[in-house]
Amino acid sequence: MKRLFILCAMLVSQLSMAQISNVNLNGAPARLNSYSSVDGSPYLFEDWSKASIGTSNAGLKEDVAFRFNVHDNELEVINEAGNAIYLDKDFVEYAVLNRPAVMLATGSEGMLPSLLFKKGFDFVKAINPKDLVNVLAEGKKYTLIRRFYSDLVTPPKNSYSPTPGQMFVFEESFYLIDSDENVESVRNKTNNIIKALHDDDQAMAKDIVKQFKLDLSREDHLVVFFQKLNEA
Repeated sequence: MKRLFILCAMLVSQLSMAQISNVNLNGAPARLNSYSSVDGSPYLFEDWSKASIGTSNAGLKEDVAFRFNVHDNELEVINEAGNAIYLDKDFVEYAVLNRPAVMLATGSEGMLPSLLFKKGFDFVKAINPKDLVNVLAEGKKYTLIRRFYSDLVTPPKNSYSPTPGQMFVFEESFYLIDSDENVESVRNKTNNIIKALHDDDQAMAKDIVKQFKLDLSREDHLVVFFQKLNEA
C-alpha cells in the first residue's frame, strides 16, 4: 500500500501531458534531434496526442501521450518520469491512436477521430512482423489495412538548392486482404476498391455504395462499406 501511495503521488505531480501509469512498460530513450537537419517529419501526427496501448507485459494503458514515428515504425511515449521513450516493439500488441484536435478541426471530411493499429500482417509485402499498421476494416470476408510511411529522400540538385539535404516524404498504402490472405494493393477510390473485390461480391458492393451514398475516399465511409460487406 505504501508503494502504491508513493506511485500515485508521483503521477499526480506530473504535468497533464501524459503519463504511463506502469513502470513495467519496456522502452528505450528517444533519440533527441536525430532528424533535426531533415525537412519534413517522421511522425504520423506532428503534435502530441493521447493513445490507448495494449501490451503483452503490462496490459492496457490508457491516456498515454504519444507520437508515432512512421519512418521507423516506433511509438514514442512519455513515461512515468516525464521522459520520452520508444516502446519496445516486442511487447506492443495494438494501439488506438487519437488524432490531435487541431487535425480533426481542419482535416478532410470523414476523418476518423481515432485509428486502430495492430501487428500480424507480415504476409503483406513491405510490412515486417513487428510493424504496426492501421486496420480500417477487419471481417470474415475482407480486411482493409493502411501502411503509413515517411520516406527519407535526397532531392536532386537544382538552382534553388545547390546543396540539397534530406527530406521526409509522407506516403500511405492501402491493402485489401481476403479470407484466404490474398493481398491486393488498392487506392481509396470507390471504383478501384470495388474492382479489387471477388467478382461475386462486386454487384453487392455497388448496391451498398448506392444505398448508403458512400464515397470510399472517406475514412468513415470505408468503415461503413466493409462492415456492411462483411455482414452480408
